[in-house]
Amino acid sequence: MQLSHYLKIYPYEEKPGYLLLYSTKKASMVLLKEDTYQAMKKDTLSASDETLLSKLGMIVPDREEEKRSVFGFFDDLNAKNTGLNITVVLNLDCNFSCIYCYEGDMKGKLYMSGSNADLLIDFIKEKFTKDKKSLLVDFYGGEPLLSVGLIKSISQALKLFTESIGASYGFTLITNGSLFKRQTAEELVPLGLKSVKITLDGPAETHNRCRPFKSGAGSFDAIIRNIKETCDLVKIGIGGNYDRNNYEKFPSLLDYLAKEGLTPDKLYVVKFDPVVNRPKGDISPVDYKGGCVSINEPWLLKAEALLRKEILKSGYNTPKLQPIICMVENRDSYVVNFNGVIYKCPAFIGKKGFEAGDLQTGVTDYTFSYKLNIWKNNKCAGCEYLPLCYGGCRYMTFVRDGNIDKPDCKKAYFDASLETLIKQDIKYRLKAGSH
Repeated sequence: MQLSHYLKIYPYEEKPGYLLLYSTKKASMVLLKEDTYQAMKKDTLSASDETLLSKLGMIVPDREEEKRSVFGFFDDLNAKNTGLNITVVLNLDCNFSCIYCYEGDMKGKLYMSGSNADLLIDFIKEKFTKDKKSLLVDFYGGEPLLSVGLIKSISQALKLFTESIGASYGFTLITNGSLFKRQTAEELVPLGLKSVKITLDGPAETHNRCRPFKSGAGSFDAIIRNIKETCDLVKIGIGGNYDRNNYEKFPSLLDYLAKEGLTPDKLYVVKFDPVVNRPKGDISPVDYKGGCVSINEPWLLKAEALLRKEILKSGYNTPKLQPIICMVENRDSYVVNFNGVIYKCPAFIGKKGFEAGDLQTGVTDYTFSYKLNIWKNNKCAGCEYLPLCYGGCRYMTFVRDGNIDKPDCKKAYFDASLETLIKQDIKYRLKAGSH
């Protein structure tokens, strides 16, 4: 057996004589005695240790074959996938006026029509081939709850369709939370609502400055009230968008949530992400430049380490480190805009050249426009972080360069942060085995 190409080894100061091993391919970790690690390198492990470390992806029969399997990850995923995931942009309208709005000048009273909703249902039925067993729709906007009637009618039709063929239907909402009242939740849960992601940009003062109602009034209290009224009916996750000037204030939000009774058992996930600046040339109603254009920016490393630690320390769940599955590479994942145009990523909605078809004519070949397999190059092939990255975020590259002609390399980021993030999981959440 050979050491995995995707193995990272770190010192572990809290337990002298041990090393921390992490597989970027399996997202597995283990604390290992130094002499056991030496036996790993020499291929003289005991049978039991070899079995365990092989299962964890730390050792492999053939490193070159392992690299080939990582290169074939999305091919295998697409071949075995029995689910269909559709993101539906119901409108580009909103009752908020966020200072960093990702949709900027695209916003307006633009709503999906009933005829496009019918075409959407037909499109989904066509894509839901005989091998499919589950359908998940992510309703998105704008603010999707401004189109709650359409959510109901689309869900009723899709629930009836999937049940008639022995499959399952569920949907999620990405909402600002201001309209998600108890009555709305009670009406949507029976139709398949599985989870809701609501954005809180830090404590009240910070959030209200970043995400006010169009009137200018603060929205924080209304959102908190709605979360309290609905968290017993449906899984609610909290997201938040920070920038270099306000991220240090976000931990106080966690204290506030717990104090208000929104304890870790009431929220299924909490995750804070940096605001990404708009691409060059985009017209925006505000000149906001407080976000980032690369995950490798030094301030981001500090911000992520702090915020993730505080989330875990407070007992809330946050996503684990694991191989990334970009929806661009997922053959059974599509974004449908309100006007019926199809995309492969919600960040590219309205961006010229990134259309991947429409509801009337179907999906077109997007291999070149979305640079499929852009990570299949010599540089990425030799990178031990490939399973955690797969070429990074195409949109981030687009923001910086105005095109997606090269990968969004995250090596510098992982070099600087992975050890810290893994040790956070050990300290606050995961129990690593030791041998």
